[in-house]
Amino acid sequence: MKNYVVFIVSFIVLLFAFEIVSGMFLTLTYVPETSKHLSSSTVNMFGSGSFNYTFLSSALAATLSFIISKRVFKVKKSL
Repeated sequence: MKNYVVFIVSFIVLLFAFEIVSGMFLTLTYVPETSKHLSSSTVNMFGSGSFNYTFLSSALAATLSFIISKRVFKVKKSL
């Protein structure tokens, strides 16, 4: 149960941190397209053609949380 709690807490913290960092990265690298008119712009509902940063950050956060939870209890068992 403790292993699960460490995993969940570290996952939430890492996911929050990765979302903040990816949001800052996307904001800093955003370049608006001035060649298109506002009336002719279309909304891409399915996200095709764009990279899914949310999936990447959640997968990375889950992987790092798993490694952290394994290392925390590996260190406690060796003491």
